[in-house]
Amino acid sequence: MSITITPQHLSGKISVISSKSLSHRYVIASGLAEGTSEIDNVLDSEDLTATKEALSTLGVKFNGNKITGGELKAQRQVIDAHESGSTLRFMIPIAMLQKEKMTFVGSGRLPKRTLDVYFDLFKQKNMPFWQITNDYLPLEVQGLLKPGHYSIKGDISSQFLTGLLFALPLLKKDSVIEVTTQLESKGYIELTLDVLKRFGIHILSAGNYFYIKGSQKYQPQKAMVEGDYSQAAFWMVAGLIGDSIVLLSLNPVSKQGDYKIVDIIKEMNGQIEYSDLNRIWSISPSKTYGVTIDLSQIPDLGPILMVLAALSEGTTTFTNAGRLRIKESDRLEAMYQTLTKFGVSIFMDGDTVQITGQKTLKGNQEFDSFDDHRIAMAIAIAAIKADGPVTIKNHLCVRKSYPNFFEVYQKLGGKIHESR
Repeated sequence: MSITITPQHLSGKISVISSKSLSHRYVIASGLAEGTSEIDNVLDSEDLTATKEALSTLGVKFNGNKITGGELKAQRQVIDAHESGSTLRFMIPIAMLQKEKMTFVGSGRLPKRTLDVYFDLFKQKNMPFWQITNDYLPLEVQGLLKPGHYSIKGDISSQFLTGLLFALPLLKKDSVIEVTTQLESKGYIELTLDVLKRFGIHILSAGNYFYIKGSQKYQPQKAMVEGDYSQAAFWMVAGLIGDSIVLLSLNPVSKQGDYKIVDIIKEMNGQIEYSDLNRIWSISPSKTYGVTIDLSQIPDLGPILMVLAALSEGTTTFTNAGRLRIKESDRLEAMYQTLTKFGVSIFMDGDTVQITGQKTLKGNQEFDSFDDHRIAMAIAIAAIKADGPVTIKNHLCVRKSYPNFFEVYQKLGGKIHESR
């Protein structure tokens, strides 16, 4: 399947889709609570389906917005994480809270995405953790998870740390997590700690250490998932390079790490304002300028910020971009190929990327989505400034995080033709 976009400025008002990161965390915390939680506005996407199915395998029940948790007990021995790295890495320690042997499987690029952090940790603790093939999946694990001291690298993925933060408070004895390197994507850990606190779990964070009391209990909650800043970023850039766009459903004081998009846009001279009265973000067409952007804490913003850089005056330098290589695709290579094809001057040197901006992009071409939702969406936004139609192959990969992305694109005035 592919779609062809005829270049057209986007404009209008939309509600931003609910946060994928918060949806995962609220759903998991609810599943670990004894009783029923009511969580509204949970993201309806393939990744969240994977998390719900994983929790269901351990006995959690779902009925509309109601999630009933309690003592985990395997109903089946296989958890399919599909293509969701969050599901896989969050659920491994949770599955090890009960004695049954569990097998994790996945699809797409997920079987090749690293689990070395867990391999090292659980080997030190003498806990069963087996690879069945040369890939990371299928993977067999068996509890019980042990309390104690865990040393973990923080420069690979914050998802490993979040998985432990979910599970360790439920053990009878205390635990300590020591982060041995710089913690990247720190905002995601702060998000995890905030959700845990809301569900009655208290963890002391001090420097590189997390102190976790044992025998804690998750308390059922009522909550609503706020809009997603990592997804809003696509529409914000569309407003800067096209026509005015108004966004609803975003928390102006959000703890989401990707809230950083607002600060970056302002630094690049983009016009973005929040109205307390109307509770909206307004983005206006702007002449933006190149700056230096550190991606270590915000890797998911990388693709769309590279599109903005390609259409900003001067040169934008991205530093600490290495973690883009271990996402659903090698996003550095994907964006290098994509922007080069658009006629953009882009230079990569290790974890540093330099992009020189221009006014328009080369159209009348077909682009590969690399089966990566954020690459597909970034190409769609870039198409606004192309000098001819842009075709995107395998565009349905957006179902992973934003199933109705192209419907919203059309609502804002985008011209799309779908073909097989």
